[in-house]
Amino acid sequence: MLFADLQRILDDVNDADRVAEHLAASCTDEQFHWRPRGGTGWSIAECLDHLATINAFYVKAIQPGVDRARTRGWARQGPLKPGFFGALFINSLEPPVKRRLRAPRGMQPRAAKGRDEILADYRAAHDAVRRLIMDAAEIDANRARYRNPFLKVLNFRVSTGLGVIAAHDRRHLWQAEQVRQAAGYPPANHTLTR
Repeated sequence: MLFADLQRILDDVNDADRVAEHLAASCTDEQFHWRPRGGTGWSIAECLDHLATINAFYVKAIQPGVDRARTRGWARQGPLKPGFFGALFINSLEPPVKRRLRAPRGMQPRAAKGRDEILADYRAAHDAVRRLIMDAAEIDANRARYRNPFLKVLNFRVSTGLGVIAAHDRRHLWQAEQVRQAAGYPPANHTLTR
């Protein structure tokens, strides 16, 4: 059994899976790949592809911090508590999105991917996140640090990284849901032309 704080993050990941699966299943291929704002916004497909890419990247960045903490014997001391700036960053990711951020280089979605490949990558990334959560259960995730993969001069707490993953999922799933509300979203009976 997981500690309540880690269970909440695991529940968030499971909830994100349900939302993503529902979004993907409830639209045609045209709707899945349709881009709002005259083609400048991300499609539902691109939101999910971005999450798959960045979550896998974050797991690879955070895992060494978890492993070092285990090697050093840094046992869990209490609930997850991101630092002040970490908490601010996590909160800035939460929907509704107030400020759009540019995706880091290499983390932009790849438009050429099909629905099945995107969903397989998304599921695999979330499975890796689940393993990371389980690995972090016995360590002091507030003391353990990892190098921020995008701002390499900063080391973040593992507890911050776990919170970032969950909030970032919510951000882009909210964004994907907004695509369905956007002007010009294709009707369900409209078929994809190739």
